[in-house]
Amino acid sequence: RSAVVERAEELPTESVPANRRLGRRARLGRWRASQKITYSQTPDLYGSPPAPAVGVRTTREREGRGRGRVHRLHSTLMPSSRTFRYSTYGDAVRLLQSLAASAPHLTDLSTTQSLFGLSTAGTCVSADGSRGPCLNYVLQITNKATYTSSRPEVLISGALHGDERVGVVTALELCRWLVERYHHDEWVKRLVDTRNVLIMPMTNAIGVAQKTRAENGIDPNRDFPFDQSPSLCMQTIAARSVNELYRSHLLQLVVTFHGGMQAIGYEWGAYPYYYSGSAHRSPDDNMMRQISSVLSSFAGSGNVPGNRPYPNAPMNDLVYPVHGGMEDWGYAASWDRGKVRTCNPRTYGGYPQAKTSYGDGDARAFTVLVETSDSKAPYEGSLGAESGVYMPGSAGDGHVPRNMRLALAAIDLVQPYVSAWQVATANPAPNVVCVSWSVWGAIVVEEAAILRRDSPSSPWTVADLADGHGQAVTKLAQGVWGASSSPMRPVVKTDCVTLGLHAKGSAELAVRARVDPSWGHAPASKFALGTGPQSHLAKSRAAGYSSKVGTHTLSSRLEWMSQPLLANASSFKHFRRHN
Repeated sequence: RSAVVERAEELPTESVPANRRLGRRARLGRWRASQKITYSQTPDLYGSPPAPAVGVRTTREREGRGRGRVHRLHSTLMPSSRTFRYSTYGDAVRLLQSLAASAPHLTDLSTTQSLFGLSTAGTCVSADGSRGPCLNYVLQITNKATYTSSRPEVLISGALHGDERVGVVTALELCRWLVERYHHDEWVKRLVDTRNVLIMPMTNAIGVAQKTRAENGIDPNRDFPFDQSPSLCMQTIAARSVNELYRSHLLQLVVTFHGGMQAIGYEWGAYPYYYSGSAHRSPDDNMMRQISSVLSSFAGSGNVPGNRPYPNAPMNDLVYPVHGGMEDWGYAASWDRGKVRTCNPRTYGGYPQAKTSYGDGDARAFTVLVETSDSKAPYEGSLGAESGVYMPGSAGDGHVPRNMRLALAAIDLVQPYVSAWQVATANPAPNVVCVSWSVWGAIVVEEAAILRRDSPSSPWTVADLADGHGQAVTKLAQGVWGASSSPMRPVVKTDCVTLGLHAKGSAELAVRARVDPSWGHAPASKFALGTGPQSHLAKSRAAGYSSKVGTHTLSSRLEWMSQPLLANASSFKHFRRHN
């Protein structure tokens, strides 16, 4: 999907002049010194990590910025100043192979040809100059040692259109970021430990190699069996590769990168929902709108002249409707069955019709379109550098750091994670402990409670506030992805609780949270289909939902718990509750 009118190429000038770039760094250094910010991670003695931030102070609600403890984004490895560059097909393959070889405990590199027996779309040139078949590579990144079939799955597609090049670099650099920073960056480590991330940097492999939009003259983003003729779908290896991944994984969230404008688009984007008198908003509109807004905010503008935060809205509002688009198909092929017809293509020897007949869980992913830049291949000097990923607006920011942040946010949002830790205080008082917490992977915390128990065999009960004002229950707080929160400045909630007369100075504590209640509500029937939310992602935070695709499973949860803390009593001198 790209703009109807081709955009002018960006001017071949550096996004930030060298003299200004040096000045910005010097000013940033002085600001850090004035804030007395440290970059050492506070160790957690009780098994649950502190809330991370990117070299800035954490936040306590209603206390403003800069008054909480200071943590990095759990990283002891500062990003290098290595600048991002465009890659050839051969260079990209060599990088993927290198990453897979360096971290076999975290990665599996394969191709859709080896996994699913697909044909190739043609011949490509490898890094050493030899010619061979164009293969559609998939890098799977997850901690294999702790893998379970219920681990949530995310797919990142770099380029369905081969001439839209920012997504290719973004996907490749995301692979590098997740693999190389795993042992140094606690956020990355948690994502890799708790998600199964599938990355296809060159979804349209031959298009990337030839720098052309189509695959052998066929547009892959008109090639999916949603509101499309049977003879005009699944004609490309790119579309078949995506189809096989959806059919073999339980994908909850998919990001598909494009180029030619700046936008984040979500369902709907098909003609039947194009204000034709029928409902034009999806049943998952609440969730999609909230997540898209978060992705836009966290991505920022990339500090590129002419860029702006991504507009975000349904694709039919932002772009234009299409037949056979990936996004609507990936979201609705398993339940909006009236729009799906089995495909009967003739290309590459045909494709089994049974592979476009979908089970109940195959295609219910929130599939979000990201149009990365007005130019399909912006000037290389505006792509940015590694140093810009965790420093939005800095000299190292650019098209690629912007979209790496977006992808990291999407991976985080696929599942909540409650982080809780004990706050050390002066003048310890008997049976009093202060606990700070934050909820990752969530936008709104509907309710959170600090729980206590005297031993692992005891039941959890809600702890009492140490100031005598009832139980330690918080209503309607912000998650890390809330309106005024982000991984750079996460909102942190702190309460002091009493351990009880029988705790003998210690007990186990944990934080339990319910999040994002509005995801379970559909828009009014005059705007949307007369049904509730249908996506795996929205249903995963509601009661009584389960799904299975192959060996992959999903069981919904209403409540999310932190790791237990072995808490030691401390004082609450000058304590007041932070609401």
